Amino acid sequence: MIFLDTIIRFSAVTLLVWLAILAIRDARHLIQGRIMIALGFTLGAMLLSTAPPETRPPTPLYEGLRLVDTANVVFVWWFSLAIFQDDFKLRTFHWLTLGAYLGIAGPARIEYLFGWFEIPWMYEIAVRALSIAMVLHLLWVALSGLRDDLIEARRKIRLWYVIAMSVATALVVLGEMFYTSMTGDNSDPPSLSLIRTAIIFPPVLLGAYLYLSLNQEALLFQPTPKRETPVPSIDPKDSATHSRLLFAMQEDKLYREPGLGIGDLAARLSVPEHQLRALINKGLGYRNFAAFLNQYRLADAKTALADPEQARVPILTIAMDVGYASLATFNRAFKSEEGLTPSAFRTAALSETAQS
Repeated sequence: MIFLDTIIRFSAVTLLVWLAILAIRDARHLIQGRIMIALGFTLGAMLLSTAPPETRPPTPLYEGLRLVDTANVVFVWWFSLAIFQDDFKLRTFHWLTLGAYLGIAGPARIEYLFGWFEIPWMYEIAVRALSIAMVLHLLWVALSGLRDDLIEARRKIRLWYVIAMSVATALVVLGEMFYTSMTGDNSDPPSLSLIRTAIIFPPVLLGAYLYLSLNQEALLFQPTPKRETPVPSIDPKDSATHSRLLFAMQEDKLYREPGLGIGDLAARLSVPEHQLRALINKGLGYRNFAAFLNQYRLADAKTALADPEQARVPILTIAMDVGYASLATFNRAFKSEEGLTPSAFRTAALSETAQS
């Protein structure tokens, strides 16, 4: 068992360190690359520091590695979000989660390594609960974003990748909880150590395959185009579908229908959904269906907000009229596109109209 554990464990560590080095070379300017660097080293540290005693690093190095790997679950969460959410940014929420995790797990890890003080048992429960919460959030992100995702390579790996990472994390966390509760021992038995390594290795191998095969679209290791409207590149075979799509958006204004999905639009156009996905992604340059709809919805909303005749129409009404399900979603999309809130845009537009 130790021999098998060693082969799998050190193979995974080698791949993780290699991927981290490649990310430093190729993707350090991207958020995905930076998180991948942190994840590679922290997961590698975890695998080395949880090795069986026979292959474990000497004490000073072991203790250092255990401290380094404290937040690896958070980095797994960050990296998965960065892959599957377009224009992902580390926001206050993500940093607060990291701080909370380190604030809870850090003292517990120090107590386990050095025994300087006693940590209440609820600290361990809180760490597990926060880990499971991040796993559940990843599953929600995977499921909620699947319908709108237009990048076919990313769609194919979305559920498999996130579910594999989630199941791996859940099994490791629950396995540790069960073993500790049954034995009262915080150290890993050889069987649990091998299971953890065997679970982690497939996602690491998948990541290495995607990176080394230069599948940057699947990993999203490329900057999002920063232009208002992607430049169309329509295949002649899709010209008829493209014409029907433009008519549906510009004349019928189907984008105003709340909850419009790409499957609904494909049915209205009488075209296969996969064909419409390819047209909007590869032909029109959009990564997700929501961004495609936003092009029309926001243009419509800006026209209404700048219209003096609609100056007293509530912003919520305008948002609902152009197809948004909530004011919060509209505000977020509008500010991301324009750099200011709808109310600020309206004030500036109406002032300019009054002065002209």
